[in-house]
Amino acid sequence: MKKEKIAVDKYWEKEEGEIVEFGSKFMRCYEKAGKLQLGIKKFSPTTGEKQYFVQFVIDREELLNSKEGLDYLKATIVEWEEKRC
Repeated sequence: MKKEKIAVDKYWEKEEGEIVEFGSKFMRCYEKAGKLQLGIKKFSPTTGEKQYFVQFVIDREELLNSKEGLDYLKATIVEWEEKRC
């Protein structure tokens, strides 16, 4: 049985994302594409170059159209921020 190829919109090739690093993790936002990538940051053992490995992508449209996703995410961030102080 042949695997069927799925067309993927390579938004990361069309737009430069804005990166925020925190510890060994990062977030990279692609505003036009409506994507927020989350992942880990490592350094190449051979070149020492910083590398980003995407582990998860949040799609803006899917999040906004979900019944509770956006409210849950906002509430979680507010709760974490309140506990930080």
